[in-house]
Amino acid sequence: MGIVSRVFDSIEGIYWFPIIALALFVLFFTAVAIHTLTMKKSKEQECGKLPFEKDENYQSNEA
Repeated sequence: MGIVSRVFDSIEGIYWFPIIALALFVLFFTAVAIHTLTMKKSKEQECGKLPFEKDENYQSNEA
């Protein structure tokens, strides 16, 4: 572990990397949450009807 500590100590500004990563993580999931919570009901129902597997129960009668 000593080698890793010495390598990271030699990098200027290394302490900013975890802060930037945390900020990107929080911003991304905040944006996804806002998008999901403000989605229109019709779009929500459309996404709920999408089949995720090939299954007779999910297929429409149009085909």
